[in-house]
Amino acid sequence: MSKFYILKIIYELQYFRYLLLEYITKNPYDNNSAKKFIDFNNKRVLKKINKEKIKKIAILLPHCIQKYDCNLKITNNIENCKMCGLCDISEIIRLKEEFKHISIKVATGGTLARLYLKEERPNLVIAVACKRDLTSGIRDSFPIPVYGVFNKIINMPCKDTRVAVDEIRKVLREVGTT
Repeated sequence: MSKFYILKIIYELQYFRYLLLEYITKNPYDNNSAKKFIDFNNKRVLKKINKEKIKKIAILLPHCIQKYDCNLKITNNIENCKMCGLCDISEIIRLKEEFKHISIKVATGGTLARLYLKEERPNLVIAVACKRDLTSGIRDSFPIPVYGVFNKIINMPCKDTRVAVDEIRKVLREVGTT
């Protein structure tokens, strides 16, 4: 059996473990099982990436990180942001100035995210999302290397969430895109 299929089976088992633990605990706010899946994935991604030369990195963001009552539409072009600082979008745009070979896209859902990845064909994806969307998105996009970062839910899901921009910056430095 090839290494690809073995890795795919391991991913499926890890994902099944995550789903099973979610079902057993029945606590939607407990990120422990999802965190273990993401940690497993991120370690594998960094190990794989360190062996390759990265030419194209995509940062994929959920639309909920934009301030909920902002009138500017950034889903088709993140450059529409006026850099007011009320959400994390302006800080993420600064990453584009700081690092080479990255593109940033805001997706309204999984279908748009998959379409974007199909069009861009990046060597590495840094994806930000909530627990459910991030774990299923990583599973769906296998074997594309997707480094996962949980968004921070402040008041309620899908509204005014935050991003650990420093974690994204750390990953970009580690893969050597400066």
